[in-house]
Amino acid sequence: MNVTTSPHWLESGGEDRFTLFLAAARRRWILFAAVVVLCVAAAVAASFLMSSYWRAEITVMPVTTSNGVNVNSALSSGLANLGGLGALLGRPASNQDEALAVLRSRELFDTYATQANLLPVLYASKWDTAAKAWRVPPSQQPTLRQAFRLFDQSIRDVELDRRSGIVTLSITWKDRVLAAKWAGDLIELTNNQLRQRAISDARRNMAYLSEQIEMAGQGGAQNALTAALAASYDRELQNYMSANGQRDFAFRVIDAPTVPDLRERVSPNRAMIAAIGMVGGILLACLVVWWAERRRSGRFSQDA
Repeated sequence: MNVTTSPHWLESGGEDRFTLFLAAARRRWILFAAVVVLCVAAAVAASFLMSSYWRAEITVMPVTTSNGVNVNSALSSGLANLGGLGALLGRPASNQDEALAVLRSRELFDTYATQANLLPVLYASKWDTAAKAWRVPPSQQPTLRQAFRLFDQSIRDVELDRRSGIVTLSITWKDRVLAAKWAGDLIELTNNQLRQRAISDARRNMAYLSEQIEMAGQGGAQNALTAALAASYDRELQNYMSANGQRDFAFRVIDAPTVPDLRERVSPNRAMIAAIGMVGGILLACLVVWWAERRRSGRFSQDA
């Protein structure tokens, strides 16, 4: 005798397992709702326990300098074989790429981190404020290299608008005041470093050009070379004076950083975390109801 059996996912009345599960969830709605509420509450509580972060931004424009010397083609061809001197007389004018490289550099961060004593701030959990000492052994104490990786990957962001040339430096940190301060300080330090570098270069070049002018004047017949050297010396003198008097040497501030408002928090996104907690709670509640039904009868049933 043939016995016809129904598929295991079909129960009485031809209802599928999803319909049966909904019936089981309705019977155990208190358990279902309790699991969802607990998950949402846990997610919200976790979001309030997380450290809040804010973003401060400063918008700047790289400063380009025009320091070329108008040397005519004949003179330029005559100086083609002067090697380093020829390069000095016709070097490029823009320092935009150098300024961006310095702003992103490890050297700039190391200098500022040392001046501002940033390591205890970046690794506050490992620092004993009262004792002013690290809580961890020397082998676990953070280094400038580790701090730079943290700062470069998670805290500082530099964006360049290729069309307009505008640079935006943003700092994301849990202290709103420090975020704004760091943004402004990094631009100021970049300007100072490049200004001091330009002053040193101008001094060195003027000393070198003075020697070359003196040597060319001794020959008596190098009038064209002497004129070019004198023009180049004037240019270096102008660069020296400009660097000494120009505060915004590499970057001109367009929009200075301000302290973000409390409501401008960028993380954690508590609404998103609560939504994730709700979705996770619904999934977990389904599993709990399924497990409770399996434990009671070994399968879903319509009967309570």
